[in-house]
Amino acid sequence: MYEVLGIFLFSSLILICGILLYSRLVSSVLITAGVIIQNGFVSFLLALLFIAFNEGAFLFNQWKQSLLEQEKLRQENLVARVEGLKKQLDPHFLFNSLSVLSGVVYQDPALADRYISKLAQVYRYVLDHTEEKQVPLSAEMAVVEAYCFLLNVRFYNKIQMHLRIATPSAQVLPLSIQLLVENAVKHNYISEEHPLSLSIYTEEQVVWVENSLRRKTVKVPSSGIGLQNLEARYRYFSGQSIRIEETADTFRVGLPLLNDSL
Repeated sequence: MYEVLGIFLFSSLILICGILLYSRLVSSVLITAGVIIQNGFVSFLLALLFIAFNEGAFLFNQWKQSLLEQEKLRQENLVARVEGLKKQLDPHFLFNSLSVLSGVVYQDPALADRYISKLAQVYRYVLDHTEEKQVPLSAEMAVVEAYCFLLNVRFYNKIQMHLRIATPSAQVLPLSIQLLVENAVKHNYISEEHPLSLSIYTEEQVVWVENSLRRKTVKVPSSGIGLQNLEARYRYFSGQSIRIEETADTFRVGLPLLNDSL
């Protein structure tokens, strides 16, 4: 409304000035009420035409930009989902899991039976939830605990996990916390003297995954896009970003807790 009014007044002023200039330089024109009304009508039409053209061009550009952004986010989400699924079904993880199983199946049948159960729980969760937008934090933590059980069998209980979850009914992206646990194990040196400490806790509307920091001296082959994909997924579904903080001794990533309306 302000834009229409401004253009109307501006065009009216220009037309009146044009009439006065024409009257002074070319031929005299009697400015009557009819001339003023006609001038106002023409000014109003010019304002509407200008606004229609301007807003039409603006909306068309916004529409094209929106389509491009939606396609970009769709591609990022697709890559994130595929990458997440690929990481969980990583042949190395399956190979390591089966190797550990072969080592305990004869030594400790009870442990082997529990190991198989936890391994099946992890893979069942992957297959059942990769297409979902979000899952309860309690469900994600259940599979994380199962995953840490598998890791502790592999690393002889050198992974210490501490949980402090105040809002288990909150929502997170599926496989998000598990990915952070996997990254912590992948990039840190684990030994009897230096076990890996993992803390998963909630503060306000953020769930933090924090691990002790002791980076491996030999660089681990990595695509480098795990956290980037997680960030892209969070921005796609919630418009929020993850938080990454590092000190000399710890590394932690904060995931915003989601609401049920996503």
